[in-house]
Amino acid sequence: MSEALSYQMPHSLRHLFAVLLVYCNPANPRELWEKFESPTYEDFKKYPNMHTREIRHKVLNHINDILHSMGRDIIELTQGKIQPSATAKEAKDVHFERNIIVNEQDLQLPYKLNIEQRRAYNVILDRIFSNKLGAFFIDGPGGTGKSFLYRALLATVRHIGFIAFATARSGVAASLLPRGRTAHSRFKIPIDVNGIFSCNISKQSSLASLIRDAKLIVWDEIPMAKKEMVETLDLLLRDLMETTMLFGGKVVVFSGDFRQTLPVVRGGQREDFVRESLLCSEIWHQLEKLQLFENMRAKTDPAFCEYLMRIGNGKERKMI
Repeated sequence: MSEALSYQMPHSLRHLFAVLLVYCNPANPRELWEKFESPTYEDFKKYPNMHTREIRHKVLNHINDILHSMGRDIIELTQGKIQPSATAKEAKDVHFERNIIVNEQDLQLPYKLNIEQRRAYNVILDRIFSNKLGAFFIDGPGGTGKSFLYRALLATVRHIGFIAFATARSGVAASLLPRGRTAHSRFKIPIDVNGIFSCNISKQSSLASLIRDAKLIVWDEIPMAKKEMVETLDLLLRDLMETTMLFGGKVVVFSGDFRQTLPVVRGGQREDFVRESLLCSEIWHQLEKLQLFENMRAKTDPAFCEYLMRIGNGKERKMI
């Protein structure tokens, strides 16, 4: 770094610092940063009205962008000792969400829907285009193409320039959706949802503005979520939209398969999961239920599909 100061421009110095973090594993990255921080933002000093703290955040965010291109993250590499501006990070996330480019493959998905998927697809899109409230629960056993349907909906809505959120209860499920995020991450829901809590979103933030503009919210694997999470989302949307309508009058699509939900066990005692699930919430009775029955994953083996349904519905004869 000392040698590079004599001939490298600030932009190149920031890139070099990122390379050092990734490949050289410095023992004290914060000390290294503080020693060479000033030369890395000389080009930003041409803005006389910009405060030093704001310049520092912009430089760190630029370094983080370089690290992202290498598949790494500044917080990860510095163990949290160097962090970019949270406000800038949120603004960048909002920019990406507003400028999603839908690939051609996803645009073809609506033409491949089966009859049941097409029916749900049309009902949901009708609510979006008519600006009417739509709160749905898509019930379908594993293999009925729930994720396929979500991808078709997200592609259609995003392609015409609307905002659509793809969320799930778990990171694995979220990764299956285009630009998917966990509900905790997207709506700033605390990880610990025991007791009284709320979504950590300011009404004046850019994220709040993005949520207000959203035309569709998809939340997959909802049986895994506690009912308080759904109720908190309802309160958040009502507050942001300044209305008493369910979910702020937005089109919200929940989905999942309660047949796959394991019982809750505490202290060796089995408890009914329903008490903590969406089924125990008043919101459940206000959701419109859409069902998928045709198993696309095992379409060539109807007997096996029926066998899976009997197990899920608790009707399969127990083996002794």
